[in-house]
Amino acid sequence: MDQGGVATLSPPVLSVACERVKAGVLRVLRLEDHHRGSVVVRIFKADSRRLPARIVATQYTDGWRYALELQERLDSTLLVRTLVEVLLLEIANRENEGSLSPIPLWLSEGITTLLMVAESGPELVPQMDRDFRDPRRPLDPVAAIAGRTAGRAPLGFETLAQPPEAMLGDTNRFAWFQGSSALLVHQLRSLGGNSGSLGRLVVSFNRPLNWQTGFLRTYSAEFSSLLDVEKWWGVVSMAFHVQDAARRMTPEAWTGQMRSVLTETVEVAATTNGVPERRRVKISQILEEWPYPAQQPVLQRKLFQLRMLLGLGESMARRDGLDESTRARLVLLDRFIDGLTRYQEARSGRSAEADRRGAPDPRVRLLVSSTADRLKAIEQDLLSPAQVPPAPSPTGP
Repeated sequence: MDQGGVATLSPPVLSVACERVKAGVLRVLRLEDHHRGSVVVRIFKADSRRLPARIVATQYTDGWRYALELQERLDSTLLVRTLVEVLLLEIANRENEGSLSPIPLWLSEGITTLLMVAESGPELVPQMDRDFRDPRRPLDPVAAIAGRTAGRAPLGFETLAQPPEAMLGDTNRFAWFQGSSALLVHQLRSLGGNSGSLGRLVVSFNRPLNWQTGFLRTYSAEFSSLLDVEKWWGVVSMAFHVQDAARRMTPEAWTGQMRSVLTETVEVAATTNGVPERRRVKISQILEEWPYPAQQPVLQRKLFQLRMLLGLGESMARRDGLDESTRARLVLLDRFIDGLTRYQEARSGRSAEADRRGAPDPRVRLLVSSTADRLKAIEQDLLSPAQVPPAPSPTGP
């Protein structure tokens, strides 16, 4: 393999690379090796008329078989990506008697990125000038993601599930997608009791379902809908972003993150049998309109995210100083968190008894209305695109 990462393929080199990549994929998925399908690998002379790497899947009476067509001079990352994809296809379609179940791009790219950057990297493809070092070391997605997201927050789950075509054709944006996918894959490995849930997800593709249905069935204990997945991912990606981006977060990016956290995406149907539509609501609306049992998990999540943002803003202030408008927003955010925390503490001690009687305690109604009014005033400034004047000193609790 040359310094540019291009490998010269031969049967011995390719045989070793296939075994190393297969071992890596099974390690990420926490699956035993029960390979059944046939994968034939063909090496072709370099030819600009051919794709550099191609997977051909053919269905026979006894199952699916695969052929890999590879040019003899091939980028090592493309080789690993192609091997990862064909291995996932083989696992996902072992019992599949219908049409071929495709692999979602976030899954194949996430595993490829972890293998290439967080684990053994170029050593997956044999290098003739040095010995191979066994890569059995814990996955560390931080290294994989930091270099690819370049300080940007990981992409949202909806974007990972359906990336726009323009992103796939843009090297910089695709690296962002790869890093975000690596974090998602790593986090999913720890769900479901850390017992191979990601492997079960791939196996679930054997059934004639789309991957989203298989995802929700595999992680049914954690998520009841894709909206739940998006909310979980929002917390996970925010935590990672705060850790990774503290050194390079800008006031503009911080303000955008803060505005996003101050609203919540909900699904609302206009009629009883209508199709739910998504809209965003403010936290003050949640206090006024939702029953407390529905509020509680949302408020816990929002407080977690807002406190991280507050800490990140304070780090920015110590590092670089902040403009007057951002400093004012930081003060207002602190007051918003304080008011929401006091509300949650007071409400959690009173709501259960009141709700069981069916008539909220007048003190609860007063608490809700007074807190919502205070938060609305702060939200108006925090969500406004205009410059925020310096916050006045508080006059009361």
